[in-house]
Amino acid sequence: MKKFFLVILFVLAFIMRIFLSFNSKHGDMYNNWDWGEGAVIHGLSVFYDLPKESWNHSRPNQPPGSIYLHAASYWISTTVGYLIWHPGITTKILPSRYIWWWEVSGPLISLKLPSIIADFIIIWVLYQFGKLWKRPGIGLFVGLIYLYNPALWYNSGFWGQTDSVVASLSLISLLFLFQKKLVLSPIFLGLSLITKASWAPMVPLYFIYWWKNYRSDWWKLFIAPFTFYYVTIPFHPHWDLPIWFTKLYLTRIISGESSWITVIAFNFWNLFFPNTYTPVGVPVLGIPAIYISWGIVLIFLFFIIRFFLKDSSPKKFVYSAILVFFVVFLFAPKMLQRYFYPVFPVLSLALVYLKRKIYWFLYGVVSFCYLINMYYQWWAPGNEVWQKYYNLNFMHLISIIYLMAFAYLYVKKAE
Repeated sequence: MKKFFLVILFVLAFIMRIFLSFNSKHGDMYNNWDWGEGAVIHGLSVFYDLPKESWNHSRPNQPPGSIYLHAASYWISTTVGYLIWHPGITTKILPSRYIWWWEVSGPLISLKLPSIIADFIIIWVLYQFGKLWKRPGIGLFVGLIYLYNPALWYNSGFWGQTDSVVASLSLISLLFLFQKKLVLSPIFLGLSLITKASWAPMVPLYFIYWWKNYRSDWWKLFIAPFTFYYVTIPFHPHWDLPIWFTKLYLTRIISGESSWITVIAFNFWNLFFPNTYTPVGVPVLGIPAIYISWGIVLIFLFFIIRFFLKDSSPKKFVYSAILVFFVVFLFAPKMLQRYFYPVFPVLSLALVYLKRKIYWFLYGVVSFCYLINMYYQWWAPGNEVWQKYYNLNFMHLISIIYLMAFAYLYVKKAE
């Protein structure tokens, strides 16, 4: 009976996400489809070198791992389209309305499918962590909460961002790390970083944990960059691959990000520059804000790493990662609202072993804040009444709540 109930919950969650996927279309989906189509049609070896005129919207500014996902989505959509269209035209088995429905909805479903699948992989990883920490029931329960958290399915099934894909790869890497599977762990870390660098702030903790626990196997750490470059080879099959990729990252991928101190993220900088596109170099007390921003981040990272060095256990790793991702989102420059996403997977891991109810309360609070922030400026689904609440005081309040949640977590340090 219990298994049947779980299957129903999983099926309902999947159907809900699929339904949401073709009922919303963020502007990012135009780029993702364009890049996926370009990768399939033109090939990977010339993908990043194609001129601006080759693209309907903008030149690719995402790492190779993301391009693989978009190319796979394009292939799935066109393949399913052909499988529907061909028998529908030749045998009249399928009514024509299904063919036209897939023409419209198929690309959106296909683009969001990797993120939807990744949501379910994360549930499996949370359950495995529950087994690792002798709390499998709690691990499964946390996974179900994760699966039905509106802030998270809004990101994957509704918006279609790949944050859950990156998170699933990083979580698998951590699971293998704590299970002492020292070949598989860096492979998945490399795959995560080459898809998007959103989990890069965790890398110092990863190295420290490895050094403290597996020092004699230090050389296996090189598997991560090897994986990183190996999956990049099809995009530039030449001897100067590291040089080429470094240049690509600096001139296209990083420079493709915003140059504003905050990009509609309700973080620390939102208190001073709300709803304005303020350059990162804006003077604050005579000092460019970008220097102050990274200075705050580095100071906090110093104390978090010192805390982790005192106890480099898996649980302290997870808690330290929560603090690191909080710090980056709250104080680093150029933050988008969805860059807070990595907090949720690691906070979910912490909920598997933390027993105080206050942490569940904080999880609910930051989930609400994250959902509120993501809705801002996209306004999907449209609702004029909801939009009217987004005044200066309301946005400042969300920033303050974020800061208070971080302050509590930082002071308590899972005591």
